[in-house]
Amino acid sequence: MDEQWLSRCLDRNMARPTPDRRVYVLENHIIKKRLSRDENGQNGYVPIYSAVEKRDENEILALGLVERYTSVPVPRVVHSGNGFTVFERFSGMTVDDKETWEKVNPRQREAIKLQVQGYINELVRIPHPSSGVRSLVPEGVLMHNQLPYPGPFTSTRAFLEAYDREDVFFSYLIQQIDPDSTPVFSHFDWSLSNIVLYPNMDAVRGVIDWERACFFPEAGRCVHKMCYKLPGWETLFDGIEFPKDA
Repeated sequence: MDEQWLSRCLDRNMARPTPDRRVYVLENHIIKKRLSRDENGQNGYVPIYSAVEKRDENEILALGLVERYTSVPVPRVVHSGNGFTVFERFSGMTVDDKETWEKVNPRQREAIKLQVQGYINELVRIPHPSSGVRSLVPEGVLMHNQLPYPGPFTSTRAFLEAYDREDVFFSYLIQQIDPDSTPVFSHFDWSLSNIVLYPNMDAVRGVIDWERACFFPEAGRCVHKMCYKLPGWETLFDGIEFPKDA
């Protein structure tokens, strides 16, 4: 089975290059293939192979939880091979740049935001399989470039204590998080490029790229506000209430 899928990993099917993997776009499937240990990524980037492997494992575990507990539309895992994963492909479009986003009118933007907010409200109700601030892999490490201390952490307070340092970025992070908030499940990368829209851009077709999913305070609201790129998307978490520790 591996050979059948790998035979379709051709240059003509390869999407835009990424630093640490190859992504192949087929008619009905997406293949994410890790670089081998002797390969370099885009512009000579040397990936940390074990980290990419953990992200792949985390994504598969996250999709399983989302499918089990929510109605959020996510791609089905078709095959997990040696160094690659095959996903169902959603037909539609993603918003990768400001030029495309400007084509989405205010009514459509509001509809997309409300739909994703509904997904967030479903995700935060997924039962935590253990406790604390952590990803889904056994090691529990957080997989986000903005978080240099990956944990895992036993609680929100433990996470905040780890980031209580004399740094402007960390001070902002700490001020944004309620120390009594309960870690809840989050996609953790609500970039518009991870939201597949129907061709008319009126609604969400599916949510992709769950590699960084984790249990995090307030579903990662503070990280989203630091990382959003397109105007109007910074308000995604506005009005959403999150549970607190008893």
